[in-house]
Amino acid sequence: MTLHLIQSGLVALLFFAVLAALLSALLYPKIRNNLTRLPCQIRSNILTLWLLSPAFIGLLLAFFGLLPSWMDSHEIATEHCSSHVNGIAHLCWFDPIVHLSGVLWMSGISVLASVMLFNLYKGIRLLIKHWHFQATLRLIGEPDRQRGVFRIASDHFFVFSSGLLTPYAFISSRLMEQLSAKQLDVVLAHEQAHCRRRDVLRRLLLSLAALFHFSGTRQQLLADLELAHEQICDVAAAQKVGDRLFVAETIVNIARNTARGYPEQDIGVIAFNGSHIDIRIQQLLEQPKPVNRYAVFFSSLLFIVFFSGVLALAMPLHHLL
Repeated sequence: MTLHLIQSGLVALLFFAVLAALLSALLYPKIRNNLTRLPCQIRSNILTLWLLSPAFIGLLLAFFGLLPSWMDSHEIATEHCSSHVNGIAHLCWFDPIVHLSGVLWMSGISVLASVMLFNLYKGIRLLIKHWHFQATLRLIGEPDRQRGVFRIASDHFFVFSSGLLTPYAFISSRLMEQLSAKQLDVVLAHEQAHCRRRDVLRRLLLSLAALFHFSGTRQQLLADLELAHEQICDVAAAQKVGDRLFVAETIVNIARNTARGYPEQDIGVIAFNGSHIDIRIQQLLEQPKPVNRYAVFFSSLLFIVFFSGVLALAMPLHHLL
């Protein structure tokens, strides 16, 4: 019974996750422009949920599809399928697939396990590479505890944050000398906001959780999430110095002077540069818009209706095909 439950759940999870990814690929390009008009914090939350949606929807629908069978097998509810008397936990419409030959199942599981082990190997290598990279940075950098940054002796212009669980900000000595005290406050406030939020770790986890998305949609979602994170940290810098226009001018100035040769992005670096500069400047120059309470209310209501609908459709979903 447990084996059938796992087999049915795995097939259902993959089926529903791919279905959600297909819907995401069709829907996201149509609403992307409207999404960019939302406040950056709300947009970041929506994009996070969107990246998680295939895995979440797959798990949710697989769980509620299997729920009637599981409840019956544990004598929590009465027999849900009068035509089924074997008492095996299953999804009715995936049951024929579950009963495929053991050779096919072993082949499929082997392929899936190989892909997972390969990605695990890549992830471990990336973590080791990142650990060595940050250790080297801290070794060559001179800590400025008053400003909360590591100063690296270099003739190049750069400033970035790096680290997963304990991120730090790093800045070149030349850039530090070139910036005014107020500009330095802007730059460091921006990078320290990334550190407080652990954006490097956040993006890494979301990129892994979003593997069910199609590649193009996944890259687009992650790029838009990166923009939202940059804008959130721009706002944090503006709140610290109290001058949104000055923050915009500092971003332009940094974009003109910083070196292009940043460390590899897959090592786990978030650099203060001119990425998405036009959108970031536009946000800073516009007056902050109040959050639409009606939009928040109806969005929450829509989520509750969706969740309640899944609960109500547990039995029809079980017999879908």
